[in-house]
Amino acid sequence: MTCRRLSSSPEPASAPERARRAGVVVLELIVWLPVLVIFLLSIIEFGLIMQTNRQVAFASRFGASLASEISRLSSAPTNLSNYNMIATPDNLKLRVDEYLENHGLTPSCEVRLEHNACVGGQSQVQTMAACNCGPVGPAVLPAGEPPAGEAYVRVTVCVPLAGNVPDILDTFGFSLSSRTIEHSTTFRIETNNSTSQPSITAQSVDATNATDANVATSVALPAVNTNFSIIVTDNGGIAAGTVDVLFTGSATDPEDGVLGGGSLVWSVNPAPVNLNPTTGTGPITMTINVPASGNSVIYNVTLTSTDSCGATAARTIQVTITHP
Repeated sequence: MTCRRLSSSPEPASAPERARRAGVVVLELIVWLPVLVIFLLSIIEFGLIMQTNRQVAFASRFGASLASEISRLSSAPTNLSNYNMIATPDNLKLRVDEYLENHGLTPSCEVRLEHNACVGGQSQVQTMAACNCGPVGPAVLPAGEPPAGEAYVRVTVCVPLAGNVPDILDTFGFSLSSRTIEHSTTFRIETNNSTSQPSITAQSVDATNATDANVATSVALPAVNTNFSIIVTDNGGIAAGTVDVLFTGSATDPEDGVLGGGSLVWSVNPAPVNLNPTTGTGPITMTINVPASGNSVIYNVTLTSTDSCGATAARTIQVTITHP
């Protein structure tokens, strides 16, 4: 019996076959290497874009937090109505850019502040360079004051990708040179509306009307918002008469500095002979009857102001008419 030894190794390839296989490998490398390079560069660039996107989102949130806590008062140099204006010291864009630079990014190309509080400057935009930017999300803010008593602020931050992410795919036709990242954040405004502050001033007492001919008056006109008295001296033994008192009124709104958009309404209790006009800043003429001898009457003169948020406030002074 004859045993044949079996070999497990293949026959060695011939030189032409080895050359052909090497050529296939080289061809595959030529075809797939650019794809692999583009894929690798895409992963790197996408990761850098996501990191930048995250920081811009944080910057938007940071800006909205600042704006939601800023004062509404016009007496404050920096307030909600001018917080994102270029002339305002330490304005919103400067603070947002400082945040971005501290996190390794270039300054923003645009920062937008929108709010629906009852103060001015409801849309403030600072644009420092050509920028494709706009608010992200709903077209309008949630319903705010008036009359709900609460308001909202939205801050949009736009940052160019150029200078923040290497434009490594530009060679392959995907450029970042004109692209931006933008984020919007909406916060409820923490500061509340303040009511307006009405004030009343008595101007003079008129004793020239025919019905006042025999009435001598001794009047110390008061300071603003101060009660005062009118003493009627009966020179000619009159039984009755009238006196005209003139008033002016005003109201200041802590947010706007003036009442702008609001209203002023006058009222008197008990009702006088005449009050004209009943609205406005004055002069307002109040015609009142002189009481009978030995009596006095107290009139409560009230000025009610309503600001643009619908909040009301009232100021009352007393006018005492005495007939000895």
